[in-house]
Amino acid sequence: MDATFPSRDLVQARTPLRCPVCGGALEETLVRDVGGVTAGLVWQLHAGRCPEHGWFQTEVISRPPREIFPVNKPFGAARRMVVDGREVFSFPTVWNTLPLAQQRQRVDPLDERYWRIAPMTGEHEVY
Repeated sequence: MDATFPSRDLVQARTPLRCPVCGGALEETLVRDVGGVTAGLVWQLHAGRCPEHGWFQTEVISRPPREIFPVNKPFGAARRMVVDGREVFSFPTVWNTLPLAQQRQRVDPLDERYWRIAPMTGEHEVY
């Protein structure tokens, strides 16, 4: 690629993103810098492939991600999964379950503690 047009994608990049099903490390990781959509906000897409469960991705917009999506390919369309007999369209993270006051505090958006998957509860909740 021409050096005057550097890639927006970091290949084999370090990311806190793990497989939301088994918790394993992902392969073929990619981080795409979407750029400054709004002044002062970092916006990235993180993606990676679990050898057993396929591709996953999430958005980071100056805060840890709210949910992780199963996708058909990096930066592609969401795909349906069945986990333990339940239809799953996304996996909420621990960050999404924190009280709003806590979410408003400044934190490192790549702090892996906030990227963990929140426990799935309730028969009628759609993840």
